Amino acid sequence: MKIKLGLNALVLGAAMFAGAAHAQSSVQLYGLLDAFIGYKKPMNGQSSVIAGNGGMTAPYFGLRGTEDLGGGTKVLFDLEGYFNIQNGTMGRTGFPHDGLFSRNAYVSVSGAYGTASAGLIPPLLWFSTITFNPFWNSFVFSPIVLHSYVGVNGQGVFGNAGEWWNSVFYSSPTFNGLTGKAMYSFGGEPGHLGQNKWSGQISYNPGAFSTSIVYQQIKYSLNAGDLGTVLPGLTTQSVVNVGASYDLSVVKLFGQYQHIWDSISTGDVGIDTGQIGFSIPIGYGRILGSDAYSKSSGHSSVYRNTWAFSYDYTLSKRTDVYVAVLSDRASKMSTGTTVGGGLRTQF
Repeated sequence: MKIKLGLNALVLGAAMFAGAAHAQSSVQLYGLLDAFIGYKKPMNGQSSVIAGNGGMTAPYFGLRGTEDLGGGTKVLFDLEGYFNIQNGTMGRTGFPHDGLFSRNAYVSVSGAYGTASAGLIPPLLWFSTITFNPFWNSFVFSPIVLHSYVGVNGQGVFGNAGEWWNSVFYSSPTFNGLTGKAMYSFGGEPGHLGQNKWSGQISYNPGAFSTSIVYQQIKYSLNAGDLGTVLPGLTTQSVVNVGASYDLSVVKLFGQYQHIWDSISTGDVGIDTGQIGFSIPIGYGRILGSDAYSKSSGHSSVYRNTWAFSYDYTLSKRTDVYVAVLSDRASKMSTGTTVGGGLRTQF
């Protein structure tokens, strides 16, 4: 009888331990869908009426999880992939290199001394670009995103749009609103020693006011040794970005200044970009506005000016509808226009 009772207690204890261990882990499926219909005339392009994909946010799905190791230490993972809800294909329109998990694919350890991650990770410059503009990460209606990641006339930030492969990342704990971050991406190709990308950021967010400064340097875009194929003669691109926002309750103001320096064998090029924007809450909605202007100097002298306005109306905690208009002008190119409306929902 004693043996039987002892075995029962052992089994019960094991079951309780398994339940406790299970309670310390979690996995979540989530995502976002965004579809819009509109009129689009690209610069130097032909007009069309389109059923668009991701007017405000490119649709994606994700799977994230955490495990509590005890003592304030956790292991985290995140897997996110883009998809096109118009035809069901993976990836974003216009980005042929998008894979199954091209938005995020990393594992992290987080504790008292900060967070360290490894995998496919969006760069610090990308987060600064989308944080300090009212249109966030829209590749259709955000002027600063278009100037940085869909550049024309040789302008723009290289190194892929939104993620770095083969990367390691560190974020310090936040102290009185101050956080430091660093990131490094390995080239990883035989015969291309010294090919890398790296970035550092200091951000300050004590409350209504928020600011950040990011420095980024890349020696390849997607694969080691390819910068010269992206822009002939390009060997290194350096970028500094300073962003700020201030929430006055009746209006939230946004601003960015960005300087790009392209080291090119035929002559260096500098690109200065300024962006201002606002978000005005009205009832259950918001009026958004932004303008970005870029000017090249050095071995190039071209400009680009883009502005956008939108009204975004909240239907629920997860769903909103929007209408927006964008005008795009650049040297030696005809004016581009995009007008559309869409529905965005999260799960």
